[in-house]
Amino acid sequence: MDAFLSILSGGTAGALLVWILRGWISERLKQSIQHEYSQKLETHKAELNACIQALQHENELSQLRTSLFFDHQRNAFSILLATIAEVNQKWIDKGYERDVGLIRPVPHDAYQQLRKLYYQHQLFLDSSCLTALELLFDCYVDSFPFDDGSGGPPIQRDIEGARDAVEYLQPRIAELFQERIGLSTDNVAKREIALFGAMRLLNSYHFPEIQLPVRGVLEMPYSDQPADAVAKAQEHIDDLMAKLRQLHDYLGHTHGVFHQGRTKASRYLGILEAK
Repeated sequence: MDAFLSILSGGTAGALLVWILRGWISERLKQSIQHEYSQKLETHKAELNACIQALQHENELSQLRTSLFFDHQRNAFSILLATIAEVNQKWIDKGYERDVGLIRPVPHDAYQQLRKLYYQHQLFLDSSCLTALELLFDCYVDSFPFDDGSGGPPIQRDIEGARDAVEYLQPRIAELFQERIGLSTDNVAKREIALFGAMRLLNSYHFPEIQLPVRGVLEMPYSDQPADAVAKAQEHIDDLMAKLRQLHDYLGHTHGVFHQGRTKASRYLGILEAK
């Protein structure tokens, strides 16, 4: 092209033609580049719009799922708390005698109704809530008589102690539920529930190989109230955590026989190790 233009540039006409050709070529190049750029820009715009629409759609679905889950969770908390209060009131109504005290276990039908509701709403409960409710059920079960296999009548356990444990847990479970739906930022209730559960766990197993049940500062005699056990656990938190980890590891080598106990130990550790 340069050689061709140099030939034409020999005269005025050639110079004019060179100028015209240069302008024409420059304009064609500009139009070609502009057209190609416009096409690419439209393609990018279409892709961007499609991406934005997909993100908006996913965000709407996420908000809908979150809203529905939150509504279900709040409803589950409300129903469970109301039913716990009903179970406890029936326990007093049917098991309490003046001048004697509480002499009967929690009504079995009321207990079963609560467990049924728990299973119905279990999907909407996180690990902390599951831990708290499972501990509550364990305390209810402590009021039931048990057969020791001797052929004699069932042995009645410490009903008053079971009732004290339930009364300790009830308001803390309510506080935990409030924290889970954003009505509170205080996690003290969750920690106290875990401390109480850990103390019960370490005082319930009999594994001489790892010195259980515990003795000394972590021992939980019958005279201890739940608040006493929690205060003791908090005061000796390092000893508690070390023993809880030891139990967790030990139960991991039992081929699933004590799976439930290991799950409890794992949940308590998760709560107590959290910042």
